[in-house]
Amino acid sequence: MAEAISPVQQQSPFPSLPQGMERDGFVALIDAVAPRLGVRSAALATFRTMIAATRPSAFKSGYEEPCCYLQQSEIAKRRQVSSSRIRADEAQLVAAGLIEKRTMGNGARSGFVGCGVYFSVAIKRCQEFFTLREENEEKRRQHAKLRGLRSIHKKHLKSCLAELIAMHGAAGEVQAVAEAFESWPSADKLHRMPLANLRAHVVEADALCTAALDLLHAMSETGDGPHENERPYIQDTTQDFNKVPCKAGVQQPSAGKQASLNTDDGALGHASSCKEKKDRERGATHKSKILTNIPIQTFIPLASEEMRFYLNARRQGRGGWSSLSLHDFTVAAQYRVPELGISQSVWDDAVRKMGVEDATWSMFILDAKACDPDTPILSPSGYLRVMTRRHEEGTLNIVGGLIGLSVRRNGQ
Repeated sequence: MAEAISPVQQQSPFPSLPQGMERDGFVALIDAVAPRLGVRSAALATFRTMIAATRPSAFKSGYEEPCCYLQQSEIAKRRQVSSSRIRADEAQLVAAGLIEKRTMGNGARSGFVGCGVYFSVAIKRCQEFFTLREENEEKRRQHAKLRGLRSIHKKHLKSCLAELIAMHGAAGEVQAVAEAFESWPSADKLHRMPLANLRAHVVEADALCTAALDLLHAMSETGDGPHENERPYIQDTTQDFNKVPCKAGVQQPSAGKQASLNTDDGALGHASSCKEKKDRERGATHKSKILTNIPIQTFIPLASEEMRFYLNARRQGRGGWSSLSLHDFTVAAQYRVPELGISQSVWDDAVRKMGVEDATWSMFILDAKACDPDTPILSPSGYLRVMTRRHEEGTLNIVGGLIGLSVRRNGQ
């Protein structure tokens, strides 16, 4: 058997693409990693033109070596550029390790004598290119996540600054925060910012936003009433949690649907209360209607261990749990997004359609349920999409979901 296999293996002397990959897929792979290899768009266009002149089967069989026999003048004609441009592009591709030139003494190329531009050198590096592409994708995901965080910081800080200025004018501390905020780069510049620089900027933006919120809390501490003077959404568990106000105009679910959308099952239930809607319409972005009405001592235990880890880290050096704000919960929720396998685009869509606060509490509920072995969520991304859709339909009850978490916890 070994003697029979050996001659067959010797008949495939040339490298071939990984199983399942076609020539076009190989070109797409090179497109994805070209910037990491120092290949510019012009040289990449020349690479595509040359590789299009080869037989697709030559990249897969291993019995022949893929080669472009076109003269530089012909490639220049197809690219509609000068021959000197093609020479420069080929030199760049050779330096990047994507092609190998085997030409006659006068530079001529001919399929009859086996002279031309060969691609085996690039085919051999497919695994290396796969790794580079994955690294690029991870950097892209990290970049998107950081831009999303900066957007949250900007929304909360802008809202907080407006209240600080309205209440206290351009006081020294307020003016310092405003000037620092004005120096932030625009959203367009963030897209062109290197990952390391963006990460450093987001850390600074988070610190400035947190400092502004703490300043607002300190300045208004004597003017606002304590939490216990407000009517809480979540009270002691002896109350009837199934009663949610303001259901007018909302069709009640059938018995079968009610079983799957009860308060113990989370946020997918009745319509939002009138108070929630009115508060959302007139409230500032940095303020949380829910945190205003729920004592932190009752609220924090509802979070998953992972969420509490991030919240605890954010309160270090600032005081007890009461020092936390909506901003802290939103940042913690953002960190949980990739850890739950939720794509950044799904989270961004939720923030855009639901608003920062509702998206935050939806993630809070989803995260708590996903980490509970008794309430497994097979697809957190799909669950958040459903919550976003329910919010658009006006049937998402976040308070009911928090009540459900409270009932479940107190019932354990």
